[in-house]
Amino acid sequence: MQVKNLAVIGATISIGFPMCAVAQAEAPENTVRIGYALVGFNIKSGDLTGLPGTTPPGLSIGVKDLDVLAVSYERRLSSNWAIQLQAGIPPKLTAVGAGTGQSVGTVATARIWFPTLMARYTFTNVAGVQPYVAVGVTYTFFTDEKSSSAYTTAFQGTSSSIRLSDSWGPYARVGFEYPIDKAWVINAEYSSFRIKTTATVVTQTPGIGAIVRTVGIKDSPHIFGVTLGRKF
Repeated sequence: MQVKNLAVIGATISIGFPMCAVAQAEAPENTVRIGYALVGFNIKSGDLTGLPGTTPPGLSIGVKDLDVLAVSYERRLSSNWAIQLQAGIPPKLTAVGAGTGQSVGTVATARIWFPTLMARYTFTNVAGVQPYVAVGVTYTFFTDEKSSSAYTTAFQGTSSSIRLSDSWGPYARVGFEYPIDKAWVINAEYSSFRIKTTATVVTQTPGIGAIVRTVGIKDSPHIFGVTLGRKF
């Protein structure tokens, strides 16, 4: 898992940096940003499905909103264009029961990663602030997936394991920066990207054995962020 993810991220970076090298002589400018982002979810979940007779209808999944430490690196190609790589410390995602399963509470947790590569266009003819738009692609994957004891108990099992599938999705952002001085900038932004994953849960059940249940989940989270940037 770790090796595959690092390979994907490395390949993504390698696409952007040859382009940066071409423009290095014209506009050698880098920016590192760090700050806070709120990720708001509005999950569209299917119903949990499994072996007939073992899974009541109407069981679905919800996800709690996230607080994220946002980190990004930007390489400027010209006065208007830049390539930006965004990462950060993966927050802990908490999935809760929804629909007829709302009373169960927390059903699973996982670390969610969504490294993103974007092309960014800045409108430089605006006085005072610098508004911009950006589009790119996000690779979403999960680590440390854990099913809760509440989920296992609800299905009269002895233990459960969970796996969340990876996905690629488009990413879009609008925002503006305010230059404090030649080296420091404050950035405010709104972003959204697409997630589509399938959760597969295997529960060991006395008298039956391993029962596999799955549920499809998709969303386009809303992200509001504020960061402080250092140019060099």
